[in-house]
Amino acid sequence: VAIVVVALAGCGRQPEAPFDPADPARGPGGLVGNGAAVSSGRFAGEGMVHPAPRPGAVAPAADVAIPTCDGACQTYCDGLGLDNPVDAALCPVLWGVGLDTQPVDTAAACRRMFVDLVGRFPTRAEVRTTCEGKTWGQVARALIAGGSFVQLGQRRWADALLYNNEAVNVERIFDMDRLVGKLYAGKVAYDQFATILAAHPVLTRRHATPADRAEAAFELLLGRPPYERERADLGRLYVLWDNGYYDHPALGLRVPDAVIAYQCLAADGTVDAATKGECTSVLWGYQELILQPDLRARDRVMWSGLLRPEEWAALQAPGRILTQQLGFWEHAVSDVLAQYLGYDVAAAAPAVRQKLVEYVLAYNGDMRAAHHAVVTSQLYLQSSQTDAPAASHRWTYGPLRQIEVEGWIDTIKNATGFAMSGCDHRIAQPELLLENGSLGGYALVQSSHWQTGKDGHVVSDYRDLARTLGGCPENQVGGRFKAVSILTTATQEGFVKKVCNPGLASGAGVAVARLLPPGVDARRALDGDVAQAIVDHQVGLFLGRDASAEEKAEAQKSAAACTPKPCTAESFARPACYAILSSSELLFY
Repeated sequence: VAIVVVALAGCGRQPEAPFDPADPARGPGGLVGNGAAVSSGRFAGEGMVHPAPRPGAVAPAADVAIPTCDGACQTYCDGLGLDNPVDAALCPVLWGVGLDTQPVDTAAACRRMFVDLVGRFPTRAEVRTTCEGKTWGQVARALIAGGSFVQLGQRRWADALLYNNEAVNVERIFDMDRLVGKLYAGKVAYDQFATILAAHPVLTRRHATPADRAEAAFELLLGRPPYERERADLGRLYVLWDNGYYDHPALGLRVPDAVIAYQCLAADGTVDAATKGECTSVLWGYQELILQPDLRARDRVMWSGLLRPEEWAALQAPGRILTQQLGFWEHAVSDVLAQYLGYDVAAAAPAVRQKLVEYVLAYNGDMRAAHHAVVTSQLYLQSSQTDAPAASHRWTYGPLRQIEVEGWIDTIKNATGFAMSGCDHRIAQPELLLENGSLGGYALVQSSHWQTGKDGHVVSDYRDLARTLGGCPENQVGGRFKAVSILTTATQEGFVKKVCNPGLASGAGVAVARLLPPGVDARRALDGDVAQAIVDHQVGLFLGRDASAEEKAEAQKSAAACTPKPCTAESFARPACYAILSSSELLFY
């Protein structure tokens, strides 16, 4: 469906491209990343080399500081020939001084990679087909090349930028989401992405003053608040931006959007020598940013949707400044390290940041390289469970993190086939697009990840569950949260009960065939062998591994104790489903 949008522009009417509900993105993100990828995507490093601690080195105790890597230590590290930049940089505080990493089995490592790169836990079948018999580099490259990796990146930036269609034109949100997709698909380098982000309406419309916009850009791209002189100086390059509204003909409503309010001009429209300093940054070199209005403007204000490519480029001066700062690339790779490890490893080994920056730049600023390097490092590919005496040295054991709400729900949906709607991070408030009954708004929601019922309202089962647990945020002020509490536990268990139907209510729960091994009938009499087969099937389905000997023994005991007899395969499978899906193993990885 194509709906023509016509925008008022000064003395006349200037037609825009047709509004397409299936592709509503409009903005500077469409001007870049439309050609080949910035790198081949064949990132070096297979993650299969587990170095041994240096012979003769005495590992420092848990409460002892890491010694300086001496000549013998450095010679040993150099001789390992490590092709992973994280491993190479960490060796002088790890293997070189006698410490070691903790091996992790294939299923556990594959499970971790799936959550981090796909967004949910894998089934045992997926572990076998995706991870077994392959190097970790092969696994990482395959998962990074998949669409789920891009979608995870888009959701992560939606959280960072607080997408909310009540605060920002939904077309701008879709444009920013498109740009993020290009970043995670390797179509744009990170510095180009950041340059556009710093002057994107998704950012500028979210903040009230030039100084606030400058501070937001600093926080996002350098990971720190600006000093006051930096805030004031960079703010001068944001004075042209203002918060306004646009009467959207296709959506039938007034949408919030950024506008250009022309500043530093004399009455005749020429540059005013007396005030042009208010539009000029001098802290990082002389940067004057003044645009002059034409027929597109009305009362020296123009909707940002009418900007030309060269004007977008001029307005991106703040991004060009920030991407040249020393801390820009360091913050980018530090963010990736923290995303996968959960702690600041660079505080112990600053060389990790440097090596990782060099690695990314060797691939022309393709940030996928950083993700690949971290998930194929021995730092990542190690167990979170260890009895090693030096366990307090954080890099000697692996990460243990809580899965995001959407990942938990999607794991259950994927494994059981439980019917639920979805959530679209680009449209936090779909009802705003539906409430006035416009064809364009309805078509946009229909084309999104939201679902509507027969009554035309949004189906909110997924959203209601996710928001109670901290996900699918509305982004009015704050974003998502992570918590384990009485409230969330009750909510989670209530959902699992609905999925598994442990009480065997008629017609409730998922199809029992999903909970039973192939060939096992729901009415089959329960015995120890059947119980073990059911537990092994469900552990493989939900947790991606084989059932342990202890779990099988417990299943056999439960089969013997089952009442009232005779018990059936279904009467055991449904409570088993409830027990496994309620376990902490489905929350932490």
